[in-house]
Amino acid sequence: MVEKENIDPSHILALTFSKEAARHMREKVEKLLQGKEIHVKTFHSFCAELIKDHSDRCKVPGDFKIFEEMDSAIFIFRELKVDAYTASLYANTIGKAKDLNISIDKFKEFLETLKKHVQDIEKDESKWKELYRKSKFKLNTFHLQEFKDKEDKKAKQAEKKRYSEFIDLYEEYLKYSNFISAWEKYEEKKSAIGALDYGDLNKIALWYLDVYGTQELNDTFRYIIIDEFQDTNYVQFELIKKLTASNKNITVVADPNQTIYAFRGAYTNNIEVFKEQFTPAIVSLDVSFRSTNKILRVAHTLIEKNYGDDKKKECLLIKNHKDIEGENVSIIETEDDNEEARAIVEKIEEYLAQGIPPKEIAVLYRTHAQGRKVRQALENRGLPFRVKDDTDFLKQPEIKTALAYLYIINNISHPTARGTEAWWRIFHYNNALSQEDSIRIGEYIKKKWVSFQEAIYHHIEELRLSKSGLETISNVKKRIDSLCNKKNLDVSDLILEVYDLSGLSRQFAHTDTKHSREALLNLRQLHELASNFEEFHGKDLSLFIDYLEILDEMDGNPAPARIADEDAINLMTIHSAKGLEFNVVFVTNLAKDKFPLYRGGAEPLIPPELMEQYRDIFEDESIKDTEKAVRERKKEIKKEEERRLAYVALTRAKEHLFLTLAIKYADDEREPSEFLTDIGYDNWRAGGNITVGDLSYIHDTDTKVREMVKDSALEREKALRKRLLIESLDSGDFTEIMKNTLLYQALKPGKAPDFKEVFNSNWEKIDPAQDAENILGKIKENKNGLKFNPASMTFSYSSISSYEQCPRQYELAELLRMPTRDSEDSTGAMRRGNFVHKVLEKAVSEKITSKDRLYEIRDTVAKEPEFKGVDIEAATGALDVFWERNKDTIANNLMVEQRFTVPLGGFNFKGFIDRVDLIQGTKDEVEIIDYKAGKYEPGPVERSRQLLLYARGIEHVYPKCKVKKLTLELLARPNPRTFELTCGKYECAGSSRMEGLDEDAIDDMIEIAKSIAHDYE
Repeated sequence: MVEKENIDPSHILALTFSKEAARHMREKVEKLLQGKEIHVKTFHSFCAELIKDHSDRCKVPGDFKIFEEMDSAIFIFRELKVDAYTASLYANTIGKAKDLNISIDKFKEFLETLKKHVQDIEKDESKWKELYRKSKFKLNTFHLQEFKDKEDKKAKQAEKKRYSEFIDLYEEYLKYSNFISAWEKYEEKKSAIGALDYGDLNKIALWYLDVYGTQELNDTFRYIIIDEFQDTNYVQFELIKKLTASNKNITVVADPNQTIYAFRGAYTNNIEVFKEQFTPAIVSLDVSFRSTNKILRVAHTLIEKNYGDDKKKECLLIKNHKDIEGENVSIIETEDDNEEARAIVEKIEEYLAQGIPPKEIAVLYRTHAQGRKVRQALENRGLPFRVKDDTDFLKQPEIKTALAYLYIINNISHPTARGTEAWWRIFHYNNALSQEDSIRIGEYIKKKWVSFQEAIYHHIEELRLSKSGLETISNVKKRIDSLCNKKNLDVSDLILEVYDLSGLSRQFAHTDTKHSREALLNLRQLHELASNFEEFHGKDLSLFIDYLEILDEMDGNPAPARIADEDAINLMTIHSAKGLEFNVVFVTNLAKDKFPLYRGGAEPLIPPELMEQYRDIFEDESIKDTEKAVRERKKEIKKEEERRLAYVALTRAKEHLFLTLAIKYADDEREPSEFLTDIGYDNWRAGGNITVGDLSYIHDTDTKVREMVKDSALEREKALRKRLLIESLDSGDFTEIMKNTLLYQALKPGKAPDFKEVFNSNWEKIDPAQDAENILGKIKENKNGLKFNPASMTFSYSSISSYEQCPRQYELAELLRMPTRDSEDSTGAMRRGNFVHKVLEKAVSEKITSKDRLYEIRDTVAKEPEFKGVDIEAATGALDVFWERNKDTIANNLMVEQRFTVPLGGFNFKGFIDRVDLIQGTKDEVEIIDYKAGKYEPGPVERSRQLLLYARGIEHVYPKCKVKKLTLELLARPNPRTFELTCGKYECAGSSRMEGLDEDAIDDMIEIAKSIAHDYE
């Protein structure tokens, strides 16, 4: 345009999406034009400049702040007093609604429609809340109904259906009503401080051009270029129309197969609408200057599945510009995810040996979590790599330690699980507190039911700690006390005090290693994060900690500092790889539920009725089940977007493309990805290696992950000698063992010492006789300090489950008594459940005879400090269900809140039973009842373990009792679950479809207890 048409560069406006893309484009253009500038901007920066230049007309302050989505979430959290999850959801919904041009008025119209549906059931809005409560009650007590005949049963089941319909409708209405109210308050409060969010920038710029015209801009920018046009949203497309109102000189570069940002609001039909609006000259770019023909054909085979039969011709088969065929695309299938990472690294090593630079190699994955195995494998081999857009900043050890101090300071006035957990973090950073001292503290906390903070401040002399343990605790307490005196400082200043008093800043300043430099950069980044937070949200420590929680909730965890070599292997998500190219590409985790990924974060609260993609469903009167149709459409849309994402991944490769998967991920067997089936994979894992067309399948059956060592000729030789040494310890003679030991030492960097001289001059230190005698003596006398004592260690069904999920989690929770966020949840369902349990304990022990008395107990318990803020209304629903189900059996109660300890297989198991009733008409048969106030119903394994353990416990403590029934009283579900003893086995009463309790559950728990005892020692 500039060279051939002699167009003034100042009349050209190029728009793109990210700051990085704009910077790259600007640099390339200026280089081509030898320093001449054109206007290259992101859509948001262009709109922000337009608004600032005309702030008076746009009715915003000239120095307005710009909220990113994270800022909006924090603002909503702080100003509207909602929880972190809801704040994140609302911020995301508002942003996407604005991008899709769905106004708050459209939401209100939709709410009115919902309201009419609710009114079809009950016209009086003032009665809705009570009707909702009654409907839930009737639904959850419906199983108590008695039917006169078939007609009566049919009528009552129809009534039950109406209960469910009203509950669903009212909850839907309430959800959108609360959101709309929050959105209105958000806009009001945001406007009051002169802030705009990203959605506002586009909308206000569009409004300005609508009201004041486009002539000025059209005269300035006569030629418009849009990069990655397929990623524009609805409002941005409307802006493009305004920018070209006078001159239709517009060029857009678009690939419909690379529309991968629908989750951010990309307008998926924009290319078709553009063709209708501008009737442009279409230049089909049907050659690739990147990929070989074989890669392009495989990618085409995949993406054409997104086109219906009538549109297959629109899916162009792109060819290499030099018609280079290239090598086959390889599919590598391994035994598990560790071996998948190993196979990838081995292939990388092959290409490095061939002279391909590390920067020309990329490993792509669908989510950051999927990339961790490969990263670890590369680290083990000592290979250089860089991770693009990593999200592990808050997980870095130095950051977790710095934040631990902040959590503790905040915990003094705002107690949280994070604050208590932080004490453990500080005391175990760099192994400051020994395992023995940690266990002693954990046992004391468990026995005395006190917090960690209370234990070390008020009971330190009772903990029986070692001298070094006491010194460590004393030093940390001094630091904390000093920091608490400075808690009124700005957060950023307080962080600097933490760095100084904790020694974090000095720790990493004294060594000039890559790790130390990265740690210092991370500490600096935390300080900058706090400073930026203060600018937008204030200087309160408690709110800053909430901000970090929201970062975590929204996957907004920033990238940690990485000092990467310029020439390093690239690791990144597929989204981050867009626009890039590499000689060698690995696309990983091509297995079911890994890629394509249908489940992600919470969807925005935008009803399908307001979205263009579903309009035809609601307009088609022949579709009766619109919910089902929408679900199917959503899945198809998601699949097509995931397929486009896979297409982007495949077409990043220039010459060598590998698609990898494992048969097992975390011990779960996975089927291959449907995208592999799309390109021709046909259950090849059942056979051996095979070549079909452009695909070569390799079944890698090796299992050698443990052999991987840091890469270099020396490291490999050392690893070999180390393995020979280990193997010779039990099987070799003394000479062989000594030779391998000395050779391994001699291979360390530096000149090998004169080993004979070392032996002669240090024999008194080396002579193992005395040490061996001491060790053997300790073992004989069982003085290793951590001998498992069955008498002092008890197990429960929940602790057994905890160990199964993660032995380390069991250690932290059961031995060290480290709290989790769940265990100290101060809001929500857990507190409501505890409240219901407390009310029912009092009510049943008193053997109440009226619902009024139940409510009186409820009101009394609600006044207790621990239940301040509990949702009494929600709890009352559970209490009503309890009363209806149990009013005739409360009088049969024998005991409530019954603790027990029962010996099983040489171990002590404990439990806590909510209620035990005598079964009417018997002298010694009892029913054990366990309350569940939430919607969660335990699975077969969990309920078998819990209920059978309770039965064993009661029969041990009360030998004359025979447990006839075991009941899970599910107060938030339509039916309780009762298991009755029949022919020596507990079968499900009232349901032939549900399996009875597994009698092997107790033996399974005993076996797991043995494993715990072994691990303990």
